[in-house]
Amino acid sequence: MAELYCGIGGCAAAVGSAATVVAAVDINRKALEVYRWNFPHPTAIATIESLGAATLKEWRADLWWMSPPCQPFTQRGRRRDATDSRTQSFLDLVAQLKEVMPTYLGIENVPGFRGSITHSLLRDTLEDLDYQVLEWDLCPTAFGIPNRRERFYLVAGRTPLGNPSPPVVKPRSLHTFLDAEPAPDLWIDPELAQQYRHALNLVDPSDPKATTACFTSAYSHSPVRSGSYLQTPTGPRRFSPAEILRLLGFSSSYTLPPNLPKETAWRLVGNSLSVPAVRYVLSAIPDLSRLVKGGRPTPRASS
Repeated sequence: MAELYCGIGGCAAAVGSAATVVAAVDINRKALEVYRWNFPHPTAIATIESLGAATLKEWRADLWWMSPPCQPFTQRGRRRDATDSRTQSFLDLVAQLKEVMPTYLGIENVPGFRGSITHSLLRDTLEDLDYQVLEWDLCPTAFGIPNRRERFYLVAGRTPLGNPSPPVVKPRSLHTFLDAEPAPDLWIDPELAQQYRHALNLVDPSDPKATTACFTSAYSHSPVRSGSYLQTPTGPRRFSPAEILRLLGFSSSYTLPPNLPKETAWRLVGNSLSVPAVRYVLSAIPDLSRLVKGGRPTPRASS
């Protein structure tokens, strides 16, 4: 497996020992530091467009996992789609599919990716190359995790994919994801809390139905629309990076380097993946079907 735009290794965390990662690529050095802290897989600090078909062929990866930049498909990113320079590396990969043709590929992006010009170009290419394609819009709440983070997922194969079925999960309460002893620096300044008291997304850990909003890379510096805050008897506090990792489905064995600043950690985890969602999507690949037990989510569209 090759992890392209690997970030801190959400896909590696999802597949575990079920697949061998031959290369993990990202341009973000801090993300790769966290990746190497947790995984022994070969990594490369490089732009995706610099790889070239020869390198991709040399890796001989049966599966490509790709989480390309999402900003071109968001309202905040002005939905520039294929005209956004940040999309170019992914378009290069789509073009290289015709030459390299991995057996499988998987993609994660924001829901706005579906129906975009880039999405259409990808689907046309996959259809021309006779890939079978399954697509989902999935949220961690579908897997019993109290966190809203809907994302678009796609898996394609040159050999038949599995027949997904609905997941069977037991919802978990928010308080089970929280640190036993939160760090003192998580509490926000009372003046800031007062200034944004009507805009902060506050959740009560004692509420069994409490669900956090999507945590983004802006969580460390943007008080609104970047994630939830926890209501406590002493005032609201931020969620720790470790708590967000748990809400993303990372296991307790996954940790962050002790010298990593919180601001950097929040930025990196905000750009990561929902591990259970990736695991379910990849379980459509026959060799990875054992990644999940009790069924898989039903795709919205297939061909």
